[in-house]
Amino acid sequence: MLIAPLPANEAARLRLLKHLELLDTPPEESFDRITRLLAGMLQVPIALVSLIDENRQWFKSRIGTDVCETPRDIAFCAHALHEADMLVIEDAHADTRFADNPLVVGPPFIRFYAGVPLRSHDGLVLGTLCAIDTQPRKLAPNAAAALRDLARTLEREIAQREAAMDTRLVQEQDRRTLALSEARFSTVFQRSPTGKALVDLQGRFIDVNPKLCEITGYAAEELLQKTFAEITHPDDLEQDLRLLAELMVDRRQSFSMEKRYLRRDGSWIWVQISVSLVRDEEGTPVHLIAVIQDIADRKRDEALQHDYQAELEHRVRERTAALAASREMLQTITDNLPVLIAHVNRELRYTFNNDMYRQVFGVDTSELTGKPLASVLRPELYQQLLPYFRRALAGERVTCDNVRYSLAQPRVWSGTYVPDVRDGEVVGFYVMSQDVTERKRAEKLMHDKAMLDPLTGLPNRRALHEKMEQSFSAASASGASGASGDSGAGLALFFMDLDGFKGVNDSHGHETGDALLRQVAQRIRQVVRQQDFVSRLAGDEFVVVAEHIPVAACERVAESIRAALARPFVLDDCTVCIGTSIGIALRPPERQTGTAQLLSEADAAMYEAKRRGRNGYCFAPTSPPAS
Repeated sequence: MLIAPLPANEAARLRLLKHLELLDTPPEESFDRITRLLAGMLQVPIALVSLIDENRQWFKSRIGTDVCETPRDIAFCAHALHEADMLVIEDAHADTRFADNPLVVGPPFIRFYAGVPLRSHDGLVLGTLCAIDTQPRKLAPNAAAALRDLARTLEREIAQREAAMDTRLVQEQDRRTLALSEARFSTVFQRSPTGKALVDLQGRFIDVNPKLCEITGYAAEELLQKTFAEITHPDDLEQDLRLLAELMVDRRQSFSMEKRYLRRDGSWIWVQISVSLVRDEEGTPVHLIAVIQDIADRKRDEALQHDYQAELEHRVRERTAALAASREMLQTITDNLPVLIAHVNRELRYTFNNDMYRQVFGVDTSELTGKPLASVLRPELYQQLLPYFRRALAGERVTCDNVRYSLAQPRVWSGTYVPDVRDGEVVGFYVMSQDVTERKRAEKLMHDKAMLDPLTGLPNRRALHEKMEQSFSAASASGASGASGDSGAGLALFFMDLDGFKGVNDSHGHETGDALLRQVAQRIRQVVRQQDFVSRLAGDEFVVVAEHIPVAACERVAESIRAALARPFVLDDCTVCIGTSIGIALRPPERQTGTAQLLSEADAAMYEAKRRGRNGYCFAPTSPPAS
C-alpha cells in the first residue's frame, strides 16, 4: 500500500481547515444535499465530503457508511489532494497503490473511487467530494462533469464559510486594535467593490461606502438619514427582521439573505446582504456590519430563464394533451418554436418531433417517428445523454446544460427531459432543447472579466495561478512526449516589488498612487517580450512569467525592467521617482517545481534584492544566473 505524500502547502492547508471550524461539526443540509445528489446521479452506494486532517480523513457528509473518519494513511482522498482535476480509480484491485489497502481488502471493500479536490479561494486543497462503489466501473464524461459541478458548488459553500470566518475575525481584531487600524478599515470600507454599511441597533445607517450609494442611487448624506427598513421591500422586511432578532439574541453569529432595496428613483433592485453583529468586550451589541452585493443581473437572468422554461413546458403540456384531437395543430405550433421538441417512448424511440429537428439534423421529421435515439444522435452524445434519459423514465425532470448536436457547428444547447406521466405511470418523456450559445458566451466573458485587475487591466492573482498551472502542465506533457527545445530554455518568474511606492502614496494620495501603478504596468509590458505574461499580484507587487527563455537572457530582462521603472514618472500633479526590487526564480524543463514553490522562491529572492540595497535584482538560490 502506498501512503500519499504531504502537499507542499500542508501547514497552510491545515491552518485554513482548522480556521473554517468544519471538523467534528454536526451534519448540515447544504453538504448532505450534495452527497445525496452525487449518489443518485452516479448510482453509487457511497458518497462523501471528506476533509483531510493532520492524521485522519473526517467525513463532513456521508451517504452509505456509518463510519465518520478513517486514518489518513489509508485514505484514497489523501492521494486526491495532489490531483489538479480529479482522481479516478476504476478498479482498486488492479492499482498497486491501493490493492492491499485495508479499505479495499476489508469493509467497505472499495473497488471504484472518483474524487474531486475541494479548494479554497486561494487554491488550498481541504478535502474531496468523492463517489465510491464496491464494484469496478468506468466514469462517463457526463458523470465526471456532474461530479466537478457538484464539487464547485461545495467550494462556493466553503468559500462563504471562509468569508464569514474572516468577517468575524476582522470584527474581533477591530475591537482590540481599533485605534491602530481605523485608517486601514476606512480605506477598505470606502474602496471595497461591494456595498458596505455600519448600522445602529435601531436600524439607522451610521456609515455607508460609495458602492452602496451606487447600488441604491442615494447620496451618502441621504442614506444616513434613513433606516434599512425604509429602503427594504415590504415583502422582504419580515424575514430580514426575524433574522436580525435571532442575531440580537445570539442564536446565530451572522446571516445572509437576498432581498430588494428601494432605489432613489423609485425602482427596486435585488441585492444579497450578509449581516454580522459587533459586540463590545462585555458581549453587549454595539452595531451591525452589512455587506451588500448587487445581484440584479443574476436575478433578471434567472427570472427570464425560469419564465421562458415554464412557458415552454406549459405550451408543450397543453399542446400534447390535445395531440389525439389536433396533431396537425400541435405540429404547426411546435414547428414555429425555436426549440427542439420531441416525445420519446420507454423504448427510447421517437414518437414525435418538431421541424427544428430538420433544421438541426438535416432530416425529414416524419422519418424520425419510430427511430431509436441511438441511430440519430452521435454515439458519444448518446452515451452522454443516456443517464438523463434513464432518470426521466424513472420520473425525474432533468436538464443537461452542455449538449453539442453537431461537432461542425459551435452551437451549445440546454436539453430538458420531462417525464410523461399518464395514470400514475411514466410512459416516456418530452425533450425540450434550447440554444444557449449566447448565454454560454456571456458566462465566459464574465469569467474572463473576473481574471483581470480592474486598476491596471493586467491579469490578476487568480489568472497568474491559472497561467502557471497551464504552463507547467504543457511543460510536463512536452517532456512526456519527448518534445525537445532549447536545452537552456525554460520558464522564468520575475517577482517585482516597487521601491518607494508607499512614500508616493502617503505624500500624494491614493489617486496618484493608482495612476503610478497604471504607468508601471505599461512600462513593464513595453520592455518584456510580446509573448510574456505580465500580472499584478497585489498592491505594488507585479509578476512576469516568461516561457521558453534562455537563462542568459533573464538578466537582460530584469535589467530592462529595472531601468524602465527607474526613469521618472510624470503624473497629473507631480513627477516622482521609484525603483523596483526583482526576484528571479527559474524552472528549467527538467525541474518539477510547483506554482506555490516557484512564487515563494521568487518572493524570497526579491527580498534579498531589497536587503542588498533595493532597485536591483537577485536570482533565487535554486536559480543561479548563467554568468
